Amino acid sequence: RRQIGLRVWYGWAYGPGGRALEGKVAFNAFTSGGARRVYCREGHNRYTISEFLRPFEQTACLCHMDYWPPFAVQGTHRLSDEQLREQAFAYRLLLEQLLEGEVNPAELHTYDFLNDWMQQKEA
Repeated sequence: RRQIGLRVWYGWAYGPGGRALEGKVAFNAFTSGGARRVYCREGHNRYTISEFLRPFEQTACLCHMDYWPPFAVQGTHRLSDEQLREQAFAYRLLLEQLLEGEVNPAELHTYDFLNDWMQQKEA
């Protein structure tokens, strides 16, 4: 019998004995047409990015994963091709640093976005 949906994860990723993802890193990477300022209670979208991503955070918690802030490229319709290339390069650097073990998770949790952490490192 073939299992579908989340049942295949029970006992593997979460639930009794489900520790296969424990200690792994989870974060979201996304683009949005809206600028950062529209993602707040007073903004056009009424919710923060953190609030929109809460289900992902809870899933990571359920699976005993380390959930990091998102990497977000926002206001994309106003970015030049060069600015988009810069964001792609920053994302690539982030992934390379992750692979090399050059990321201090405790430091990341002081930032709302991984982009902010990357910019601070460059400064």
